[in-house]
Amino acid sequence: MSPVEPFERSKPRPLDQSRTRSAYSLQWNRFRIVRPEEDRATFRNRTGLTEDDLRGATVLDAGCGMGRYLRVAAELGAEHVVGVDLSRAVEAARDLSSEFPQVQVAQADLFRTPFASGTFDQIYSLGVLDHTPDPRRAFLELARLLKPGGRIAIWVYHRERPALEKIMNLHRAVSKRLPLGVLVAMSRIMAPVGGLKRKLMASPIRPVARFGVALNVLTIGVSMHPDPEVRVCDTLDWYAPRYLSRHTFEEVADWFSEAGLIEIEDLSTKQTHFHAGQGNGINLAGRRQGSSSGAPVTSGVGDRSRQ
Repeated sequence: MSPVEPFERSKPRPLDQSRTRSAYSLQWNRFRIVRPEEDRATFRNRTGLTEDDLRGATVLDAGCGMGRYLRVAAELGAEHVVGVDLSRAVEAARDLSSEFPQVQVAQADLFRTPFASGTFDQIYSLGVLDHTPDPRRAFLELARLLKPGGRIAIWVYHRERPALEKIMNLHRAVSKRLPLGVLVAMSRIMAPVGGLKRKLMASPIRPVARFGVALNVLTIGVSMHPDPEVRVCDTLDWYAPRYLSRHTFEEVADWFSEAGLIEIEDLSTKQTHFHAGQGNGINLAGRRQGSSSGAPVTSGVGDRSRQ
């Protein structure tokens, strides 16, 4: 018997996510890139989870992609780790987590998850909700799945200043309509530009660094990851999906409050990026009230003015 049983309930009408499904089916089966040290560091940064948090826990990776963080959660001692993804990325996730018997992977829609309320001790969703047609609704569905005392951590893109938002929207107005094969080729062609931006922006010569910043603005979706193959993957990830929403801190904090979560924490304040240019986002965690957590709200959300 499966340790996490599916649950049947009435489902709302599904939203159109066909482009998302196709894009990530292609991306995560073509780019099965595992970088263990970076994956562990990013997981710890963006979930805030430790071995003590995960030991014996039932965990949900909501939007698991090709499964890099499933592996990390299993390595850190989770008792059961469930990964769900909308796309055929689950094929890669099953392959990459096959050595861990405590990992289960299922193809599922975050708006219609097949689990009962109160199933999971820990949930994380990193860079996923912002690729859905309704991030708030997806978050509230995930929060429903927390056990009393359970915790959820999410990471989404932050909203940029208006001028940069216009450039991003213009780029994506074109790119999200292009065939995926064309975008893969374009992402590969642009990978050297990402490497160039990285070098220019790190220059100690101020005019050179400023030119790097200007080039980055003009090619905002082109990744600057130090690994050229990851740059191709990350660039495709930015340009291909139909949905790529950006958010403010206050907006995302409101989701947590609406879900009745407590101990809302801004994880970004404790982070050291694994590499330069890794990117910032809205990265919050919160806990369901219950027997394992009786502490009052300690979010400090009202004092936040960064975004």
